[in-house]
Amino acid sequence: MKIVITGGSGFIGSNLAQYLTGRGHEVVAISRSAGKGHIHAAGYRYVSADTTRSGAWQTELEDASAVINLAGATIFKRWTTRYKQQIYDSRILTTRQVVSALGRNQAITFFSASATGYYGSRADEILTEDKKAGNDFLAGVSRDWEKAARQAAEKGARVVTMRFGVVLGKGGGAMAKMMPAYKFFAG
Repeated sequence: MKIVITGGSGFIGSNLAQYLTGRGHEVVAISRSAGKGHIHAAGYRYVSADTTRSGAWQTELEDASAVINLAGATIFKRWTTRYKQQIYDSRILTTRQVVSALGRNQAITFFSASATGYYGSRADEILTEDKKAGNDFLAGVSRDWEKAARQAAEKGARVVTMRFGVVLGKGGGAMAKMMPAYKFFAG
């Protein structure tokens, strides 16, 4: 099975690519990050592209069985007005470009990342999938991200949105950002 991963050089994408190629799948990782997160495995290919714009990278979706959309600028940077726009655009524009590249009635499953930030800051409220989106910046990004992904259903794709929380793991994810504080007893 051919699987395309946008944001494929990130922490989740590169680990997922390793897992999938290990099970015999063909994986095409598409990302802006040259030299980062590449794996060396049979059936793995890397395509460098700005996925917020249309381009040759979209032809990779033509014969794919699944697309896993993980693209998005890190939230672990200072959120200036300009950077917040980058966070938004990297997710929503990429998702729109993926959807626009899908063929009508293409037998494909479109997995699109989102975030638990969808719910906003709700303190200790128990949250389920049927709860409404929050009102802060990340809630707005997540709401628009999921809305853009659902457009793929109009082309016949099966759409799955995944609301990730904090991702921890060896060699990256939030753990890499948190560990220095804990090593200095400030965590």
